[in-house]
Amino acid sequence: MSSKIKIISTGNEELDIKLSGGLPYPSLIIIEGGHGTSKSVLAQLFIYGMLKQGFKVVVFTTETTAKDYIMKMKRLNMDVTDYFIKGKLIVYSTQVLGLSWVRRNATRLLPLIGDWMLEYKDYYDALVIDSISHLAIYASPAKVLEFFNKARVLTDRGKMIIMTLHEKVLREDLATRARAICDGYIKLKVATVGGRTVKVMEIIKLKGAPATFDSTITFDVDPAFGIKLVPIALAKA
Repeated sequence: MSSKIKIISTGNEELDIKLSGGLPYPSLIIIEGGHGTSKSVLAQLFIYGMLKQGFKVVVFTTETTAKDYIMKMKRLNMDVTDYFIKGKLIVYSTQVLGLSWVRRNATRLLPLIGDWMLEYKDYYDALVIDSISHLAIYASPAKVLEFFNKARVLTDRGKMIIMTLHEKVLREDLATRARAICDGYIKLKVATVGGRTVKVMEIIKLKGAPATFDSTITFDVDPAFGIKLVPIALAKA
């Protein structure tokens, strides 16, 4: 794939319209938010959109098994089974039987994944880490920044890299530096609008995007349809 920036679909028509076409490709994007803000669901939507456009996608999940990750997408009307069978989607999980999640093991994973990304760069067009929180929390600031710099190099070479991050996992000065390295920074939160609980997507920055797009988007997660945008007027009703 060319490293020239182009706009690709997010996998959701309504969201594409809000973003004046979709996501800039290639990009390095952080999706940050607290628990229950649908970080993984948004990342999965982007995965689904890229697969439908012919991208080969690699996912590293730290929160579930590879099988469960694929099943969760299927339950949200994003069936990626065929892509997985055909090798267009590869899912690696850190939830390995017999591997205890202790500091010693956790500190090794971030550098290992960083090295893998560089060594096997010809095997994928896009790479998603969901979430980097469990990998970064025990890593030194130097290792975290080294990882983000590797991701930056790969993006400059034409790869799409998306990471989810729990808020306040990184100390603020380190988080600020990591965000500065990225092309896109999407902040998610839960809000109550007119008595209705919704998710709010705030796009802090998105380099390469069209000049005009909606920077604040309200949505909900529907088990039958995945992400469904909620107009503010409707949310207030």
